[in-house]
Amino acid sequence: MKNNRTYLLLALLALLVYSCRRDTAVEPLKFTAYEHNPILCPGPPGSWDDSFVIQPQVIWHDSTFYMFYAGSNSYGVTGVGLATSPDGIHFSKYEGNPILTPDGTGFDAFSAGGAIVLWQDSVWVMYYNGSETVRWGPGPYVGRATARNLTGPWIKDEEPVLASGRKGEWDADILWPHVVITLDDGNYRMYYTGAADFFSHDNYFTGMANSQDGIIWEKYNDPATNQHPFTESDPVLRDAPDGSWDDANTYMAFVYRDSSCYKMYYGGSTFINHVEQTPLGFATSEDGIHWERYPKNPIYCIYNDPYAGSPAFRQLITEKKMFEQTQLEGPYLLFLDTVCLMYYDYTPTVGRIGMAAADR
Repeated sequence: MKNNRTYLLLALLALLVYSCRRDTAVEPLKFTAYEHNPILCPGPPGSWDDSFVIQPQVIWHDSTFYMFYAGSNSYGVTGVGLATSPDGIHFSKYEGNPILTPDGTGFDAFSAGGAIVLWQDSVWVMYYNGSETVRWGPGPYVGRATARNLTGPWIKDEEPVLASGRKGEWDADILWPHVVITLDDGNYRMYYTGAADFFSHDNYFTGMANSQDGIIWEKYNDPATNQHPFTESDPVLRDAPDGSWDDANTYMAFVYRDSSCYKMYYGGSTFINHVEQTPLGFATSEDGIHWERYPKNPIYCIYNDPYAGSPAFRQLITEKKMFEQTQLEGPYLLFLDTVCLMYYDYTPTVGRIGMAAADR
């Protein structure tokens, strides 16, 4: 009996140690907002980005920080802009902006925004969202463009590399790329936001697609689901049960892999008194497909950012009649030697970009 109790105690101790190690391994970074947010704002009236600047992606290259962002004018025409910085905080817009624009024809005739840029096969490659028709919000296509320099010129592929699902599918209306990562085997993986109806503000899910060459992509499809809305493909992160902070949407995810597992920082939302609340959450995965949410989510919200309490912010949302604005979205993480910088936006309605930092 004594031996049995000893074995039981040892087993419980081992389980406790394993649990502690597991909890430690999956802790999210603790971000502190930059006290002088926002770091990028819309342009002056009449400029190509005078309505909003959103969805930042920042690359550190040749001692310079390059920020790619989606900008839009008052007519809703969206393009890709570029800003540079010596320190990752103070950005100046590129005088040749926008660096990618809709040209009135093809799948991106009306909008071309939300750029994701990476070095691929000795050339810079940009994946972006495109829409061929006049609309508010992202479109149903992912386009691809290439350039020798980050400032361009960017040469578009004639056809999209990925498209939304057919009518009735979970991603039938929008397909919005947010990050492309290179896997250990040299293949590529894209995480994107999909939705059946942009204007519903509900059931935005995180999808995934894989590619061997970065041109031909195949969406993740769980063979166990064979009925609409998951006949053609499946999201890898869906909304949580009712009553959760992310029971309406999970979207605009940033994913990376370190030595322990895949990690995701994502936007989630719920509705409280018919007002959408959208803080950021954290999740982990062993395979990049099956995700486990952090039990202490959400990890970062608008009230963690001093800008939200500033007179300028309150005046802005009052002018736009957004008295209950509590949203931020689109996290993008940049890992430096000892610090991680997280860039995000305050949604298109506010239309500005902020940042936060965490020790690594």
